[in-house]
Amino acid sequence: MAESNHWQLIPLDTFERPSAPATTAIQQAWSQLRKLFIAEEDDDVNPDEQDFPHYREFDLAPAVAAIDTCWDADEPPSVRFVISAPFSGSGAIFREWAKQNGYQQLEPPSLEQLGQADTDAWWQKQVSERWLIDEFSSFWLRTTEHMQFMRALLPRLLRGELGTGVVVIDSWTYAFLHRAWPLSLPHCYCFAAASPELLKDSGVIASDKRLRNLAAKARGNLGVALALWAVEQDEERSLPRLPSEADDSTAFILYSLLLHHGLKGEYLQMVLPLMAANQLDVQLLRLQQNGIIDLDENKVWRINVYAYPDVREFLAARGFWLDGF
Repeated sequence: MAESNHWQLIPLDTFERPSAPATTAIQQAWSQLRKLFIAEEDDDVNPDEQDFPHYREFDLAPAVAAIDTCWDADEPPSVRFVISAPFSGSGAIFREWAKQNGYQQLEPPSLEQLGQADTDAWWQKQVSERWLIDEFSSFWLRTTEHMQFMRALLPRLLRGELGTGVVVIDSWTYAFLHRAWPLSLPHCYCFAAASPELLKDSGVIASDKRLRNLAAKARGNLGVALALWAVEQDEERSLPRLPSEADDSTAFILYSLLLHHGLKGEYLQMVLPLMAANQLDVQLLRLQQNGIIDLDENKVWRINVYAYPDVREFLAARGFWLDGF
């Protein structure tokens, strides 16, 4: 598998986003006027002949093998951090890796434990020599009271008090930590950006030019690339767009959802206390109607994968701190 495996786990500081093929200024201006992802003339692939996975259904085995390749010869430090862009699948990949390597998946703290910064009570219920935290975004809320747990836990992890583990951190959470916490996290990794070869392995059949364009538009995120490709292949579908009424309040809601990898409505109200409850409800329903966010079976609001590129551009235009992916 190693010779043909296009998954790579790499040190975070070596990550590079893919670039699109060079185009002229006229071509770039014209492309902005065309429907997003209109088929290129140089591609003669028949989309009806393709059978590619949903963005969550790609094969995990090569990605798991890439972890073993990267870490196999290393003596593990007390904790390693994996930075994961939204929809990239890193959490699922590491859950499978943990299962194969005898790592116990740790449960997130309760809201009460967050407020009391009670790391002892949380840890004693699930003591393990080797463990995985698959979604560190669930270990904090951006309020003065509910950030204390994370601030108490991180030093314990770095000192090795809780044994050997792997922490998967959403890239937006990591970007916030990088600015708000006084120390830098050591031993940080991420998966390399999706290449045209990885897109092919995942079932996308297209010319090299289109594959490179797709990888660049998805910023190297395989999950986003597969979602965008699925929309491109369906003439009856289009990518969701933010409503014309989107304003600063909309931006704060979307940013909060990305920071926490999704939130229940009552937690979102805690994170945005200055926003009236009825205003928040109207914003959430409007975003849901426009396909920007979804409410899952656990009553958690999350950004829709198909809307993620538009949401990211919207926040960038308003000067928000963005992730590094």
